[in-house]
Amino acid sequence: MSHMAEDLRARRAAHLLDLVHRADRRLRGPDQLRWATLLRAETGGLDSAIRWSAEHDPPLGLRLVAGLSTYWWMHGLRGDAARSARCVLTALGPRVPDGLSEEYLLAVLLAAGQQDDSGFDLAEHVEQAALVVQSLDEPFTHPVTLLLWSIVFGPFVAPGQVADVLARNTTSLDPWALAVIELCAGYPRLTGSDPDMSEKALQEALAQFRLIGDRWGVSLALSALAELAAWSGQLGQCQELTGQALAVTEELGADEDSSLLLCRRADLHLRLGELLAARRDYQRALQLGNAAETCAAARIGLARAARYGGDLPAAREFALAALEGCPDSGELARAEALGELEAIATAEGDPVAPATPGGSRRITGRWLESG
Repeated sequence: MSHMAEDLRARRAAHLLDLVHRADRRLRGPDQLRWATLLRAETGGLDSAIRWSAEHDPPLGLRLVAGLSTYWWMHGLRGDAARSARCVLTALGPRVPDGLSEEYLLAVLLAAGQQDDSGFDLAEHVEQAALVVQSLDEPFTHPVTLLLWSIVFGPFVAPGQVADVLARNTTSLDPWALAVIELCAGYPRLTGSDPDMSEKALQEALAQFRLIGDRWGVSLALSALAELAAWSGQLGQCQELTGQALAVTEELGADEDSSLLLCRRADLHLRLGELLAARRDYQRALQLGNAAETCAAARIGLARAARYGGDLPAAREFALAALEGCPDSGELARAEALGELEAIATAEGDPVAPATPGGSRRITGRWLESG
């Protein structure tokens, strides 16, 4: 490629980085749909800029990836985020560029936030990312870092460490970051808080996100409140909150997140014996979702709904399709599909076996006992 062409590529990438930086803050407020549309129109150019930067200017690629973190996760584009992050991390290797420690951390979080079968080895990068978190004693510069760290790494560290990271960010001047602190404090499995404290924190997060005008934060808070209701056995409340969260993700155009919420609501319909409503939600989830595990969850749900309704041939067809579509990294989905096939085989051998909910069901990342 000629020097002039290289210069044009560099200038184009720098221009897109400026757009990404201008959009990032606005993506967390009431004007987020307009700025998301602007970024969506540049999808091809941004992809090209990241690939070019990975080869010619990895620090620039790191800045692009970090700046797009909110946009990608807000719209359920975790696969796109992970691929782009891995592209840049491959070029960098497990080293943190000077002055870009948080951007490096964000890239690792994005790469780890979506499983795939690429064989990309994250181990050394995860070690470096952990050192970055330990070395920081100020609030994160990118507010989304706190949320992604809590979601991706939080479940795998001690609640005390999660509490320390949240406390470190309480001096942030960004209202969105403060709302995220309440959101993360509301997850019992992250901080060890009791149900009453969790609900109070999540309600506060919901109120703050609504005040800011951020639909994504609202959907996350509603979804978390729905999970809390499910844990406490309030299935009707869980259905209502899940429906509210779904309305927001649909407004955002976050198809993958909508697909997950539809699977959750369909699971609840199944547990309540509402087979028609469950089938409707599973079918819609299958239409919206692209992630292999989400599609597998929808097909497993359709298999179970068919089995409960006595249509065992259809149940077997859906379960086999789910098993075939499981990615190599989808051990939980594969185990669930095999368990459903076993239940179908049992029902085929015993026509009077009760068609009642049983076994474990996945509800947005959690495997709950329903029998």
